[in-house]
Amino acid sequence: MKIGYWLGDVNINSGGILPYAWRVLESLLLGSKIQEEISILIICSPKLYTNCLELISKSQASAKICMIPSKWNIITRFVSRIGSLVSKVCLRFSISSQLLKHLNYSYRWFSSLDIDLLHIPYQTAPYYDLIYPLLVTMHDVQELHYPEFFTPQERALRAKYYWESLEKSTAVVVSFNHIKQDLIKYFALEADKIHVCSPPYNNIYLHKNSYEEEQNFKKKYITSGRFLLYPAQSWQHKNHLSLIKAIEYIQDRFNVSLNLICTGKKNPNFFPTIENYLHQSKVYNQVYFTDMVSETELYWLYKNCALVVIPTLYEAGSFPLLEAMTLEVPVICSNVTSLPETIGDLRFVFDPLDIDQMADLILQMLASEELCRDNVLNNKKQIELLRQSDSLIDFLNVYRYALNPKIGH
Repeated sequence: MKIGYWLGDVNINSGGILPYAWRVLESLLLGSKIQEEISILIICSPKLYTNCLELISKSQASAKICMIPSKWNIITRFVSRIGSLVSKVCLRFSISSQLLKHLNYSYRWFSSLDIDLLHIPYQTAPYYDLIYPLLVTMHDVQELHYPEFFTPQERALRAKYYWESLEKSTAVVVSFNHIKQDLIKYFALEADKIHVCSPPYNNIYLHKNSYEEEQNFKKKYITSGRFLLYPAQSWQHKNHLSLIKAIEYIQDRFNVSLNLICTGKKNPNFFPTIENYLHQSKVYNQVYFTDMVSETELYWLYKNCALVVIPTLYEAGSFPLLEAMTLEVPVICSNVTSLPETIGDLRFVFDPLDIDQMADLILQMLASEELCRDNVLNNKKQIELLRQSDSLIDFLNVYRYALNPKIGH
């Protein structure tokens, strides 16, 4: 089974898709050593070539790398502009599109790849007219739950391109059943086409900081004292404002001053709103947005915070939640989508729109060592339980389905 894995140029702007794409790839590489039927071709931009080499070496796998041609973006932009015109001409004069395919650079390039199927670990594919099966991972349809967080143009683009991916893919991968139900409900997709493949729980980790880094981080964050941590890009649905309001509530009502450190890219579309709010807030000097940090710095922040708080309004699946649980750090989260089933104990979830409830749970966690111990023990138990799910088997099953849909799930 020759699997083409399109890593593309996935980057920090992709949010949670970035760790998902890399962790799934790592799971496949590790699996290829014990599953002789698998061979992996990683398709990536030149700037990710070195990272892919390092991952292959770390995994001790025998995968190959195919770099996307440097002229790809120019070609695809050109193709997208003339695609509809060519189709109309073909229909008007009854010209077979098959004759035009071989003049198409994208078609010829994809056809030259020695693979049995292509897996795109995100919602849209760069090209659809393939000679082999296509799989896409659909992470969420958040715009249908919170349309107010998106511009009309963004909603229109998602509707168009998400549907194109869903319609033209051989199989659709999702990480949780609630996403599958959304695709059935909103896109009338056949259930058999949607495959729930558990996230690679065994590959959730962060690299530990060195001693030298630890000393630097201590100096950098020494004024923070005891702090809460929220690792998330500042998109609107991440709900940073409610967490800040909970800190204000705690200070006003209980005279308890809390510090908050938020890592992740400062999203230009919504971070100014957060910043403007903070400038008018009493807790302005207690909330610190770091922007992006290194993996080792994030590890240090997890291990040295008093509590991780995840107040998101919508989340297909939360890597920060899984990272905190894996690192055995006290963590509480909102009661949305897959988060309650991930953390497994309802004592540690809250309504993200209820500021009082969020504030009360934060205070309970900070005041009770016993509750924190229960939380950490629960984290260990849940992670062990989640790791019993074999994501490699899930993906192999969906790949087999794509190659022969008649075999079913």
